[in-house]
Amino acid sequence: MALRGDRRLAFDHRRIDDDPPAGRMGFCLTTDLTGNGRPDVLVGALGGRYPVTIPVIGKRIDLRLLPGTRDLIERLEWNVFWYENPGWERHEVARAPDLSIGGSLGDLTGNGRVDLVAGQNLSDDLYWFEQPGDPRDRWTKRLITDEFTKYHDTAVADVDDDGEPEVLALSQRSETVFYYDVPADPTREPWPADHRHVVADDLNVEGVAVVDVDGDGRTEIVAGTNVFHRREDGGWERERIAEGWDWTRLAVADVDGDGDDEVIATEGDLPYQGDRRARLGVFDPPDWDVTVLRDDLSNPHTVQVADLDGDGSPDLLVAEMGLEEGHDPRQFVFWNDGDGGFEGELVATGVPTHEAKLVDLDGDGRHDLVGKAYDSRHVDVWYRR
Repeated sequence: MALRGDRRLAFDHRRIDDDPPAGRMGFCLTTDLTGNGRPDVLVGALGGRYPVTIPVIGKRIDLRLLPGTRDLIERLEWNVFWYENPGWERHEVARAPDLSIGGSLGDLTGNGRVDLVAGQNLSDDLYWFEQPGDPRDRWTKRLITDEFTKYHDTAVADVDDDGEPEVLALSQRSETVFYYDVPADPTREPWPADHRHVVADDLNVEGVAVVDVDGDGRTEIVAGTNVFHRREDGGWERERIAEGWDWTRLAVADVDGDGDDEVIATEGDLPYQGDRRARLGVFDPPDWDVTVLRDDLSNPHTVQVADLDGDGSPDLLVAEMGLEEGHDPRQFVFWNDGDGGFEGELVATGVPTHEAKLVDLDGDGRHDLVGKAYDSRHVDVWYRR
């Protein structure tokens, strides 16, 4: 519980699934799949940590430890699934082993139904999953490309301002930022290579946003702490926001009310991927001066922006994913004073939270929170009281 003036922020925590059908869950997305006005929750998993056991002479043996069974079990896991709101009944979507973080949603067929885009974590496949007429049925998995490795973050958006959606992806192992024009027949596999556009190579980053960040009427790509501006010839010019910010999660919003968007970043995989604690920073254009709000965070892999107290200014929510041994994962709200100054409040502890989303789950007009763990198996919601 957090107190700000005469306002009180409180969450009721509820675990909606303590036995999901796959381990090491990657992305968490929300959208209304059923048309009832309530956002449902879509989850994708890397797999590989789900215990599959059989009883043997008074013991239970994990089949993953037996020769030749690990790959088979991972291929049999339902590692894309969604929860129907209300009630949180789980529906299996597809089997696609090793799905990474940063899935995205968009209508790729033009039929009015959102489809899913997600890539593999350590392998080469970037997929899209076609939503059927009834989202409770199995979705069809289709290959976009297998020419890159390790996809961390995707987006479905009009990248080049042609009025049509594109599929954007960051490939970490291949150090490439690229996007595809959606072909006339998106069901063909893979998508034609001449539909692919490389924005940058020799760049290993996390975190992506597609937005007109500088207000010039053209869409930019924010990838890590870089902004890519589209030139007249269709190429892209890289503007560095900052150096030395690693493993970033991003949000873009005008937090100081000056009419220009700021870039908000956390270092989501530190100290898991490094030897120091993570920072939360707000980068202010045009010179991208940074205000560091915290520098002692532990793997803050969630950053969300929303007006949580109704004063007209966007606040920040940051949550930690619980990978640091001996550290109790926390959730913070950073209250905006209206001019881009922030006051941090600790609002919850004890639940590992990864890729969480602020969204009104129950239709009361207030933002709730939904997320899941990364390295342990549970899916959680926090309702606003």
